[in-house]
Amino acid sequence: MATGRRGRPQVSSRAQVEVAAFELFLERGYAETSIMDIVAAAGISKTTFFRYFSSKAALVWFPFEESTRDLQRSFGTVDDEVPVMEAIRVGVIDTVAARLDDEGVWTAQIRILDASPELQAEGAQRWLVWSEVVSTFVASRIGTRPAAVVPAAVGGAVQSVVLAVLREGVRSPASPSEVLTTLDKSLASLGYSLQKWIDEQP
Repeated sequence: MATGRRGRPQVSSRAQVEVAAFELFLERGYAETSIMDIVAAAGISKTTFFRYFSSKAALVWFPFEESTRDLQRSFGTVDDEVPVMEAIRVGVIDTVAARLDDEGVWTAQIRILDASPELQAEGAQRWLVWSEVVSTFVASRIGTRPAAVVPAAVGGAVQSVVLAVLREGVRSPASPSEVLTTLDKSLASLGYSLQKWIDEQP
């Protein structure tokens, strides 16, 4: 007679695999958790894991990469009449809001990233890519290169604010709505100053 698989029922979504993996990362540490550990905890096959993620690191970074792509797409739909910093504020808030959850997966991700030297090394490069999305949008609006002073500085400043607010939201701790409120106010204040600088550009 056939018998069913023992242990946790097989999961069917990428998000559920992320949750199972994040629980292990927080309990054991990122470096100490293998893909086979994740597969066993999630109740899936190794083939299924690689259908969702190309590597263990890709599992951690997937939500971030998705958010970066969403931000880039949002800038492509902005009306030219919308001030640059207002468009950035709205785009960032919308994409961050889509990743925050009441179950605490986003806080787990921040904790895992900050606790792993291996992931921190990757993080610097990934945040640079994120800030370049902002810089590219600014450059397109003022007619210069993304690496020019103003676009690069705006991208770096916005990225720093977002990361600082998310980390503070974990340390506090704060609910997703509280994090969004703080981020919205912080970006509005930053935008008030930077918009003047942008408007001064020839």
